[in-house]
Amino acid sequence: MQRILTLVLFVCGFASAAFLDIDIKDSRLQTENSVYKPGGILGFAAEFGVFNEPENMVDYTLAVGVSRFGYSHSDGDVSVSAWDIYIKPFVWSVTIKRIMFETYVGFGYVFSMNNFNPALFDDMEEGSALHHGDFKYGYRLGYRITDQLQVSLAANYQVLTCDWHANPGGGDTMLTGGWGINFQWNIPWIPF
Repeated sequence: MQRILTLVLFVCGFASAAFLDIDIKDSRLQTENSVYKPGGILGFAAEFGVFNEPENMVDYTLAVGVSRFGYSHSDGDVSVSAWDIYIKPFVWSVTIKRIMFETYVGFGYVFSMNNFNPALFDDMEEGSALHHGDFKYGYRLGYRITDQLQVSLAANYQVLTCDWHANPGGGDTMLTGGWGINFQWNIPWIPF
């Protein structure tokens, strides 16, 4: 484990560029559901990434972060939310004249859940369980205001998997996500 952490620190420390990224977004159920008056909640994500080279037309980056997502129901009286830590190992972008389009896939681990249906956790006789792993995907369209600052319109989605139909969609997956605004600051990186 120490060797892996040392390798990660070495790679991140000598990466040609790094960035900090913040997302503020609307998060809501995207799958067909039986929720009473569904709505959205304020989603949030913060991440750190490496290998970002904004001067390249086609660029690959790697990012890790933490995010909040979920949905609300009953006219917004109850919010259902989760927090996860994630890695985006496949982030590709194309930049033409300061306009950037990016797409990604990633994987997360849900470490905190609030107000989810208890049947997703408690009814083990029925074989129900909400997996703590989630799959992420999304894209964003942005403009590089300066060499350090970029503002984007982003769409982020999380797919949670259940072993039983107790989730609001009635199937074995629950898709949440939505549109938001993204701010990225490219760090003038000096290897340590």
